[in-house]
Parts: sequence; C-alpha cells; structure tokens
Amino acid sequence: MEAYPLNEKIGGLMFKSKVLKKLRAGKPVLCTKVNFNDPSIVEMVGSIGFDCIWLCNEHLWQNPETLANMIRAARLTNMDAMVRIAKAGYPSAIKPFEMGAKGIMVPHILSVDEAKFWIRSARFYPRGRRALDGVNVDANWALDTMDDYLAFSNKENFLALQIEDPEVLPMMEDIAQLDNFDILFLGPGDLSHSMGLPPAKENKEIWKILEKMGKICNKYGKIAGTPGRSPEYTKRLLDIGYLFISNGSDLISLRNTFIKLREDYLKLGFSL
Repeated sequence: MEAYPLNEKIGGLMFKSKVLKKLRAGKPVLCTKVNFNDPSIVEMVGSIGFDCIWLCNEHLWQNPETLANMIRAARLTNMDAMVRIAKAGYPSAIKPFEMGAKGIMVPHILSVDEAKFWIRSARFYPRGRRALDGVNVDANWALDTMDDYLAFSNKENFLALQIEDPEVLPMMEDIAQLDNFDILFLGPGDLSHSMGLPPAKENKEIWKILEKMGKICNKYGKIAGTPGRSPEYTKRLLDIGYLFISNGSDLISLRNTFIKLREDYLKLGFSL
C-alpha cells in the first residue's frame, strides 16, 4: 500500500487506496473474502498479492477488536480492506474507516434516500456529514493536520452500494447518478433468491440485469462490481465494463481441499 507522508517532522503516514488507484487508471481489481476470524489468514492473502480483502460484518461474527486486527493485517501487506457493514445506523459506517479500512460496502440498498443516507454518513464535508473524531488510525493518530486528514479520507476511501433486491432495480439509474460514492455492486445470490431463481446458478435474467447495470455505471462514471464466479465468467464481466471483481473465500477453498483429500484417500481403501 502506498504510504503518503503528510507530516514530515513527525514522520506520520497515511495509506492510499490500492483499489482506487487501479480503478482510476481503468484497471480491474481482484477482491477475495475471508470468513474465519483470523488475522493471519488476511496476512497470508495479502502476501499472495490480492488488491482487496472482503471482511463481512453483515453475516459473520467479528468482534471489534478482531476486525481491527484483520484490517491491520491487510494494511501491513499492501492490501485494501473492505468491510461489508451491518446496517446499524451511521456508526456502523464510520467505525471500519476509523480502524483503517479503505472501503465499506453497504448491503441491501432499497431506495435512493437510503443511498443518500450512507453517502452522507461515509463522507466528510463538503461531500457528506461523516461524524468526526480525527484521532484514530485512519487519521494517522492525529499526527497530521485536520484539514489534510479530511481531504485525504474523502479522496482515498471508497464506498460501495450493494444492489440485491428486485424492488430497487427500477431505481438503479437514479442511484448511479448520485455523487460521492464509487462502486455499484450487484449481489446475485440474494437477488436470485428474492426473484425465485436458483441462487447458486448462473441464469439469463440475472445476466440481463448485470448488463443493464454495467451500462448505467458507464453512463454515470461509477464502477460496476459483482462476484466473478470463475475466470471464464469474469472475462465476460470485463467485456461489459465490470472492474471490481470478487471471487473465492477461505472457507470455500478449505472445504473443497479437505473434501478432495478425503475422497482421494477413500479410493485407497481408507474408511470414514
């Protein structure tokens, strides 16, 4: 992660977003997810060389101390941490940033007004009304000036809004026109489930929505994001303008590895 010295006398550092640097250059970003509450797994993933780690507070059970340590492990390995928040009011948006996360994702955006609320909560004035503390890790422990911190945060933190409910689909273009957020992320699992479609399978209806969202994001200067499923599927996404791609998780990889290991040894005559 690129260090940015603001206060040369003290030697303080703030960290630029690896994700935003690539997206602003028109390059694709690869994100992966961890389910287990272990900072060492985040450190390993960052050492391998991913752009972004997805940490989930919507479905998983990270306590604040563990989450802070997982974010710290990402920072130390040149990788952005993105936290999908539990929507429990505006503090759920600002606390991950204050722990050092470079991005947050807000699940289940259901209206234009809700999108405006989270933009307001995640951005400092004049882009929003994020609550101000200014002494935590994202503020370089108050070693830099407040003006530098506010401007740097607005420039180097990203906000992703997640589209995953059928009732919000007619509002996608209105949401994409809003200022001060970066990524519109389609969640095909919940969307498929809510539409009565098999959530684990690719289907034509979801692909049509993906195509529509890609065109909308391109029209209004937003980044389109979604899970990549496979390299072949991701290539199709890249071809329609998607640049923020998430794929894989520690849980799935570990599960598949142990299933294969068991099956291989059953063939040799081992029994359960």
